[in-house]
Amino acid sequence: MKELTEEQAFSRATGYCSRAEHCPSEVLSKLRQWGVADEEVQQRIVCRLMEEGYVDESRFCHSFVNDKFRFNHWGKQKIALYLRQKGLPATLIAEALAEIEEEGYEEMTEQLLMSKLKSLKTADPYQLYGKLMRFAAGRGIEQEQAHAAIKRLLNQVPE
Repeated sequence: MKELTEEQAFSRATGYCSRAEHCPSEVLSKLRQWGVADEEVQQRIVCRLMEEGYVDESRFCHSFVNDKFRFNHWGKQKIALYLRQKGLPATLIAEALAEIEEEGYEEMTEQLLMSKLKSLKTADPYQLYGKLMRFAAGRGIEQEQAHAAIKRLLNQVPE
């Protein structure tokens, strides 16, 4: 594989960043994949992309949180975990998560748990509770949030 020049790599990276939001760690990973081995060159490219507005950590955080909450129905814990894995600052993560409206979050949690409840075969409330809590934990929903939603759902279910 032929080594890219810095200008060629920058040009490719601008195209990559123009198609979707990306964080610096994703861009660095892509540059390595393209064969840009020099770390100084990688850093210069990422800095230039940030200066020119192609990469913005805050914008990435906000769009990631919005997309994962609205379309994938992930909880705040799972979203935060993925953002931390991408090496983003905790302040930006907290700021982006704060934009999720509490009412919408509760509604999403209840809808998610209600659909899971319909698919469960057991009638034992303790087993239902355990299965729903594990499901909620897998989706990254906080324990207190899940507990309150499950309690409301199980009180609605006729016995």
